[in-house]
Amino acid sequence: MRLFKEIRHAASLVLMLVACVNIPAAQEPANAADSPPAQKSAAAFNFPDFTAIQKIGPGGGRRPLVMKVYFSGSTVRVELSPKIINLFVTSTGKVYRIETYPDKVTSCVSMRRDQLGFMASPLEMLQGAKVERTPAGTDVVDGHKTKVEDVVVTRADGKIMKSKVWESDEFQGVPIKIISEVTPDPKARPDAKPVKIGALYGEINFEKVDPTLLTPPDNCKPVEQQYKVVEQKVVK
Repeated sequence: MRLFKEIRHAASLVLMLVACVNIPAAQEPANAADSPPAQKSAAAFNFPDFTAIQKIGPGGGRRPLVMKVYFSGSTVRVELSPKIINLFVTSTGKVYRIETYPDKVTSCVSMRRDQLGFMASPLEMLQGAKVERTPAGTDVVDGHKTKVEDVVVTRADGKIMKSKVWESDEFQGVPIKIISEVTPDPKARPDAKPVKIGALYGEINFEKVDPTLLTPPDNCKPVEQQYKVVEQKVVK
């Protein structure tokens, strides 16, 4: 029962945090209307290793959720807190929830990226089998000049993700703002409509990310197995 309670608590915590945090709604770049016809690009994003502070939440409000992120290759580590970590591994299509409890016991649950209980990662949503980038003007974000792109990513499983990305040459093209469209898991919520989630990135530091921070623990179990164990214990 402990595992079931831990998983349910983790999911409800993320949903509760998302409900109370917000990012300013997306605005059209100031000169988008004056830009020449957009020229699409199929070039994938290729960022160097970096760490940053991410402020994330749905559009329009006051209190963003602040967390640290690590990016290396196509893997993103998101620290909701020092004890609660989401690890997005694009190469496997998995996301891992890693939690450390006061008694120093660590639990790890793996799920699909679209399953209920995980806050999406805008940085991870820019990675996929096919990337289509369309220029959408220029803008200034937090005093930094940026180029803006409409990005459509198709994953290996055929799922399509859409984002608007603000990229700064001052930070080697790393986005300092992303507005992504998130589609809830249709199995959990068949009638759910896509929602937009926004993220701002600051304190960007280019440094090699320790590989151990990007590797799931050995005790990771699929969430389906965790629920199965709980059900068996209840029956007994």
